[in-house]
Amino acid sequence: MMELKNIGVNFSGRDILKEVSITFHPREIIGLVAPNGTGKSTLMNVIMNYLRPNSGKVLFNNELEYTTKSNEVKIHKLVSMMPDQSDLYNHLSGKQHLKIYSSMWDSNPELIESTIKALGMESYVNKKTGTYSLGMRQRLCFAMQIVSDTQIMLMDEVMNGLDPTQVEIISQTLVKKKAEEKTIIIASHLLENLEKYANRIFFVKNGKLDLVEDIYKDLGVNGNAVIRIPEGTAELKDKLSVAYPELNIQLLANSVMLVELPKGGSGILEKVSAFLSENHKQAFSVGKMSLSDLYSKYYH
Repeated sequence: MMELKNIGVNFSGRDILKEVSITFHPREIIGLVAPNGTGKSTLMNVIMNYLRPNSGKVLFNNELEYTTKSNEVKIHKLVSMMPDQSDLYNHLSGKQHLKIYSSMWDSNPELIESTIKALGMESYVNKKTGTYSLGMRQRLCFAMQIVSDTQIMLMDEVMNGLDPTQVEIISQTLVKKKAEEKTIIIASHLLENLEKYANRIFFVKNGKLDLVEDIYKDLGVNGNAVIRIPEGTAELKDKLSVAYPELNIQLLANSVMLVELPKGGSGILEKVSAFLSENHKQAFSVGKMSLSDLYSKYYH
């Protein structure tokens, strides 16, 4: 278990993190979602003690905190952060990297071969990483994190540069690790993928972590339906708002207009559909509010 207690980070008078208090548990995948520069990486750096917060502390297993070098060594046997591609040595093979990580964390060496097989790396793992594509390098970084086998794993944009098949393979691996009592914290922009396997998802804004369920309680399959209108305009939004003042209508930064429908609102759907057709907007879709929709509403 890991607990953040009143973590505050301030740069040049700006609050990057503001009194963040939260507990992360075993068997849990946590998603952190936000535009760049809003504090996701800062939070991870605080957890790793790469950055000292201006206030607050991080507590591991109800007893350990970063008060001494001895404690830091003990904590870093419990927590690891996925390496960046720039951390790879081009003259070493992928397998050599995995052996180094396994040795550093004194994990079971058998994890090396099982991870290579699970991630489909057999054809290139013995080649020097300088010959790897971006996707191959990203898979290796993820594999290095897995073979460390720490209780808590931090991953920043783990799916970068991966095709849909690789994304699915890594997602399945994450779910297996969760079943092994791991706590996994992932900062990601792949919202649809994150929505499938994360236990809790937080939006980071104004130095705070806001739980998605607290922002919008009816997200996903049980939520309200929305109409998505591409190439919406302020004029169309104003017309629709006048005609149906009871509806929540929002024009997003990407010019998509979202119209939230009340539950059981099939009648209003027919009326709005007719209104859009009359205003030469035949191209629209209807579905449940998604995490991507909520992200756009929340940040834009």
